[in-house]
Amino acid sequence: MQWQGSGKPQVLSESTSSPKIIAAMDTTQLGTLIMKLGAANAKATLNVYNEIIKKACSPQALKALNCCVEAYKYAILSFEMVSSELVEDPQTANYDAAVIGPEIANCEKELINAKVQAPRLLAGNRFIKYYVSMGYEITSTLELQNPNEY
Repeated sequence: MQWQGSGKPQVLSESTSSPKIIAAMDTTQLGTLIMKLGAANAKATLNVYNEIIKKACSPQALKALNCCVEAYKYAILSFEMVSSELVEDPQTANYDAAVIGPEIANCEKELINAKVQAPRLLAGNRFIKYYVSMGYEITSTLELQNPNEY
């Protein structure tokens, strides 16, 4: 994800115009590509969190931001795991995709409670949730396509 001067992530336009996405031959390939994009998006958003942490802020805001940093580290690892699990174990991939959502929801709750107002972070959280939803749907589809294999 690239952040432009307006602070708006350019993820959806990147993902829908990616030649790799267009060339995906099956659901597994599509899922792998989307999870890789999710990981890249999470890394970019994590960098924004780290930038904001460097600026002076209240202890409560710092606590919330650090909670989100941990959530994003978890999301990156999970997106990468899902990407590698899709072929051999879609059921585990489905679970791993699903558990990212509550981590990001907790991050958002902490930001709200600490009264952190950062549109760039909120946009990043929203996009991560899109990738989580796509990952969950793709892994669910893979489970249904191959019910006897797992």
